[in-house]
Amino acid sequence: MFLPVLLWLVVFHYIPLAISIPLVFKEYDQGEGLFNSPWSGWDNFKWLFTGGGAGSSAFLNALRNTCVLGLLNLTIGYIVPVIFALIVSQVRFKKYRRTCQMISYLPNFVAAVVIVQIMQNLLAQNGALTTFMSNVFGMKKQDWVNVNQPGFWFWYIAFGTWQAFGYGSITYISAISNIDGTLYEAASIDGANRWQMMWRITIPCIMPMVIMLWMLQIGLVFKVGMDKTYLLYNASSNAEYCDTLFSYTMRMTMGGDLGLATASSLFQSIVGMALMVIANWLSRKAAGVSMF
Repeated sequence: MFLPVLLWLVVFHYIPLAISIPLVFKEYDQGEGLFNSPWSGWDNFKWLFTGGGAGSSAFLNALRNTCVLGLLNLTIGYIVPVIFALIVSQVRFKKYRRTCQMISYLPNFVAAVVIVQIMQNLLAQNGALTTFMSNVFGMKKQDWVNVNQPGFWFWYIAFGTWQAFGYGSITYISAISNIDGTLYEAASIDGANRWQMMWRITIPCIMPMVIMLWMLQIGLVFKVGMDKTYLLYNASSNAEYCDTLFSYTMRMTMGGDLGLATASSLFQSIVGMALMVIANWLSRKAAGVSMF
C-alpha cells in the first residue's frame, strides 16, 4: 500500500531535488539548458547575502521577515489552538460544543485568495476593522495591508491564526477526550474544581503531544507565508515587511533566475532540517518525547 506513495515521493520530490541542486552552482541560461549552463561556484549565495555588492539584499530582508513571522506563529499562532481546545473541553453541552467546533473549522477551508481579499477589505484605509481600531483605540487610519510598518506582521499573524486555530485544535480536543475519566472522578471526590482539574490533569496529559507538534512546527518555520505573502506582496508599498523567503523564491523563479531561486530554496531546506534536529534533541531532553 505504501508503494504508490513512495513512487510519488521519488518522482515529484527526490528526483527534482537531485536535478535542481546543480542549479545552485550554475549561472543558468535558458538557451544553454541545465547541463550546458556555465558553473558559477558560490556566486548565487554571495548575491543572496550581499545583494550583489549593492549594500543591501532583498533576500536578507525576506529572511528577517520570515524569522519574525515564524516566531510569532510559534507563539501566538500555536498557543491559540491549545487554549481553544482547553476551553471547548470545558463546555458541558455537547451540541453547543460541536457547533463551536464546526464554526471554528470553517475558515481553514477558505482559499488563501479569499483570506487575502478579506484582509484587504477589512484593513483598507476606510475598512471596517481599520475604522473600528481608529475610533476605539485611536490607531492611525491607514491601509494596514499596503504599509511598510511592523504592524503588518501583527495583522498577518492575526488573520492566519483566525484561519487555522479551529482546525489546529482538532488534535488537542481528541487527546483531551481520550484522557482516562477516572482521573477526573478521583479529583472531583478530593474536592478539586474544574480549573484545578484542567491544570493538574488535562494539561499534563496532553503536554507530550503539544511539545511534539510544536517541535514539528519548528521545522516548518521557514515555510511561513507560503501563500498569503506572495499574494499580498507589493513592491511599491509593503515589500519591506511583507516579503518572505517563499515569496522571494517564487519571484526569482517566475523571473527566470533559477540559480538564485534554487539557492534560496536550498538554504531554507538546510536551515529547516537543522532546526528540526535541534528541536527534536531539546524535546527528548526536556520532555522525553521525540520523533527520532
